[in-house]
Amino acid sequence: MKTKLVKDVMIPIENYVTINKDATILELFRALEASKTTDRAHAHRDAVVLDQNGDFYGKVTMTGIFRVLEPNYSQVNMDAFIEAGRGRLTEEMFDAYKDFDLWVEPSKDICERSAASLVSEAVHVPESNEYIQESDSVERALHLYVMGAAQPLVVKDGDKVTGLLRFGDVFEVVREDILSCALEE
Repeated sequence: MKTKLVKDVMIPIENYVTINKDATILELFRALEASKTTDRAHAHRDAVVLDQNGDFYGKVTMTGIFRVLEPNYSQVNMDAFIEAGRGRLTEEMFDAYKDFDLWVEPSKDICERSAASLVSEAVHVPESNEYIQESDSVERALHLYVMGAAQPLVVKDGDKVTGLLRFGDVFEVVREDILSCALEE
């Protein structure tokens, strides 16, 4: 793989969907929808969450959104399942779907929930291992993802958040490198 830096692949924060933590999930979906028409190459399914001052607060991902839209997930001890399965899906995780009545009637109240639920309920405030520096190599980011880092990685220049790095964008770097190889089949 040709060495590329994170800053060459990341999506700058100003090109990412941003939302205030006090917005509703419905407003978030509207912002995500609006981004599809303005930036097809980087259609977003997650967003940067800003605090009242417009500073980086965290990120909201599809998983966080779905956990808010299905409130019964709050009854599931995910840490116990992850520990038991050592990061893999287990039979007990599948049983939880039935045991906790998850997504029994997903569309019944989903519209009302999206309008009543706040982004702050779905936000994930990254831990230190979910940040990467602009000057780091894409290979380092790839390693973090393969080892289980939460997506997307938050990119910093020193202490300032400057963008996000999605796993799919790292995959594209690897794909391009492999396709550019001059190997005979």
